[in-house]
Amino acid sequence: MASVEQTFDPFAVAEVETVRRDLARVRAGGCPVTGVAPGIGFVGHHGRAREALLAHEALSNHGNFVLEAPGDGPAPPDLITQSDPPHHTTLRALLRPGFARAAIVEAAPWVREYVDELIDALPVGGPADLLGEVALPLTAGVIARLVGVPEADADALSRDSLAITAILPAPFTGTEEWARLERYFTEAAQHRRAVADPPDDLLTRLALGEIDGRRLTEQEVAFHAWQLFVAGLESTAYTIGSTVHQLLLDRSRWEELLADRSLLDNTREEGLRHGSAIRWVLRTVAGPSELIGTAVPENGRVIVGLESANLDEEVFGPDAGEFDMRRPSARRHLSFGHGIHLCLGAELSRTEISVALEALLDRMPDLRLAPGFRYTDVASPMFCGPARLDVVW
Repeated sequence: MASVEQTFDPFAVAEVETVRRDLARVRAGGCPVTGVAPGIGFVGHHGRAREALLAHEALSNHGNFVLEAPGDGPAPPDLITQSDPPHHTTLRALLRPGFARAAIVEAAPWVREYVDELIDALPVGGPADLLGEVALPLTAGVIARLVGVPEADADALSRDSLAITAILPAPFTGTEEWARLERYFTEAAQHRRAVADPPDDLLTRLALGEIDGRRLTEQEVAFHAWQLFVAGLESTAYTIGSTVHQLLLDRSRWEELLADRSLLDNTREEGLRHGSAIRWVLRTVAGPSELIGTAVPENGRVIVGLESANLDEEVFGPDAGEFDMRRPSARRHLSFGHGIHLCLGAELSRTEISVALEALLDRMPDLRLAPGFRYTDVASPMFCGPARLDVVW
């Protein structure tokens, strides 16, 4: 197996420029699978990453996002992001109606109302942290409503969820944050099962539905409900933040979008590509694969570099590292994954991003980065996005 000449750690917490320089070096090495450690491979090219995401039999989704065996605390069940068919298929079918096209179209007006409320609460003219005061509260509020979490609880759940995702791929079930989250969602499941007329939300579907012919345990409901909550929280918020940052970094882009709203959809897709909020996903080698060959042993791990794939010069052009709201290939990004594990909430995320951009353009047309603002990436090995986004208007 070929390897890179310098040390490459895909789990390192580093500034985005450093990470992307390393990823470019890995892609330039021409390795289908690059060795980063014994028993661990990294797939960084767009075509190979796409193949890996499609190879669900040879590359199991089990253990996705967690590199090591669980420590103290309960072992996560087969979550939708960490399971294989047929269990994955059944679980996805149970949850799919909550993310159906009609449900997302119906959600758009109240998503806009929520964005407007958050903008109304900002100090007149700023400065304000657009990520912390608009993007994260928006995504937390939207997914809370769909899951079935009272709006008053969304902030506390968000804080604990952010603390957990900050340590991934390390085990998290032994943490104080998980103990609180598990207790909260277990009690919510118990309530759904005790009332005569529970609300029509994802938590009720999990609590009352059946998977593989049996009802989920309360602990399983807690894991699944939290996973839905956290999946709808960070990545969309970071994409909103990083997209707005790019539009304001060269403010001619913002002005162009103000003048021509037909560019909004492609701008959103370029934001998803360029921002690459989720840097990687994990797979476990379960069988022979031409993609892997003998580079990674059975039960070894493969890191599928979504961020690297989204920056592949062979697919997105020699300027793939730049933000181009007119890029014709923008929608070829892998930010939502690919194949049977394509993100269930992809269209919800797209709706939130579009609605948030529309609202900012409508309500804050003279939006600018705050004087002296310096971009700092969120301190996470898994997520990419601004730690904050200070703006004035």
